[in-house]
Amino acid sequence: MASDPLKVKQHQERERVRALSHLFDPDPEKPNEIAASALALPLPEGLTHRLGAARELKEFIGSSFADVRRLAASALGKMAPEQPAPDFLPRLVELAENDPHPQVRQYAAKAIGKYPKAALLFVDPLKDVARDETAPGYVRTAAAEAVAEIQKANRSRIALLNHWCTRCRRIIDEEQYQTSMERWGRAYCRHCSDEKEFENHDFESKVDAAKAKRTTGGTAVQSWGEKRIAEFLEREGIAYEYDERYRISGADTIRPDFYLPEFDVYIEYYGMNTPEYNANRRRKHVLYQRAAKKLVSISYEDDARLVEVLRQKLSRYVGGLA
Repeated sequence: MASDPLKVKQHQERERVRALSHLFDPDPEKPNEIAASALALPLPEGLTHRLGAARELKEFIGSSFADVRRLAASALGKMAPEQPAPDFLPRLVELAENDPHPQVRQYAAKAIGKYPKAALLFVDPLKDVARDETAPGYVRTAAAEAVAEIQKANRSRIALLNHWCTRCRRIIDEEQYQTSMERWGRAYCRHCSDEKEFENHDFESKVDAAKAKRTTGGTAVQSWGEKRIAEFLEREGIAYEYDERYRISGADTIRPDFYLPEFDVYIEYYGMNTPEYNANRRRKHVLYQRAAKKLVSISYEDDARLVEVLRQKLSRYVGGLA
């Protein structure tokens, strides 16, 4: 019986990360033994080449497998004594904020706390995680402990800081902080705020230009999958709003493909499979979860049975569809 290629890949990635982790946290009884060396995967040449493992582990925190991301985040935390200026902290912060798997968020927060001097610029996102009431207690605790370590290590620097731009990290004054928070829900300097405005305008223009397909009801949509979803809703007499922006919780805004106001249900059609697209998909899913919103997710992989899958999933919230 042939092995499942996906499971084989997951196993190889997991054992590879474990092997790299042993470079920083070896078995005290066998300090020179590397785990899983029998997999015939190339390993750094002994303990003198441990720093080279950081490059690989940075790749593994972007793995599609949650257990690999968790192990990689943990290993990056273990290498802190030998990595004084890490360039992977932004990616760990992203995992701590948005990863759909709580244990990945927990270990990412723990790893960030191992680099308190370098992590000062990321203390605000960690505070958000520590205050996130939808997160498990162990995630919030890990984030709070990381914040405490960062503040302890940076007391003198914190006393000099007021607010800083979340994009370029320039210090900004109180007026600009209040203005940007009101406009964006994030702290931006004037330059980055202008860039954000331009990017939003450019994005809106591209989205509008992509809406080249019309449903039978006259709605302009971007893809054939969205067209089939819209026409299903039109046939069933279900009112919908397409591609509008909503504030769903605090400063969090979302732009779903469809919103059904009568049932307070969101529908997302995921029509691509690229690393950047999938990362954005995970972030949106986390936002829906945090806000406890009703979400129906449809993928391009469902295209052959799109209407059947949509009807089945939507029937949980809309009567008369089953």
